Amino acid sequence: MYPDTLPTAKRLTVPECLECKKLWEDAEPHFRNIILSIWDPVALPSDSRTASMFRSFKQPDGRRRANDLLARIKSGEQEAIHPAKDSLFNLVLRRIVRGLCHKHQIETAVEDHRVHCDVMRWEIPQEFEAMLTWNSISDNFFRYAYAVINDHQINSFWLLHFSKHIMFFGVVDDEVQC
Repeated sequence: MYPDTLPTAKRLTVPECLECKKLWEDAEPHFRNIILSIWDPVALPSDSRTASMFRSFKQPDGRRRANDLLARIKSGEQEAIHPAKDSLFNLVLRRIVRGLCHKHQIETAVEDHRVHCDVMRWEIPQEFEAMLTWNSISDNFFRYAYAVINDHQINSFWLLHFSKHIMFFGVVDDEVQC
């Protein structure tokens, strides 16, 4: 996922059990392929990530991965991919949010069903933007912001900003108390 041009970018790693790892393992290459396809509306990035994607198409499961990517491209006035509607892509978005919850010591071992992600489609109100804490892995690669809400419904809110123009949000539901 990280290009060779960012050797000093902080790699986020989160401890997880083997069962959790099995959930997203197949989704991660799919996520990379989708992100690279939407990274720049004009052309694919010309770095190690694109070379890695094309190499992956030569692997035993490469044809399936290429067909999965092609199946997500929707024809219209302009061809488009709708990543947040893609269950494998969304699985990795939720994993990123869960990992960031752990990294920032908001909560550890957040259950996947408590995280909801989608494309950011609206402007953030200034009052809410003031609550956000921004972090950067590397500008123009991945930045994110979060706010801890803890209002007995929402635990935290996340913005995930890839490239210059790709933004998703994530909401972590508060744990249901019995």
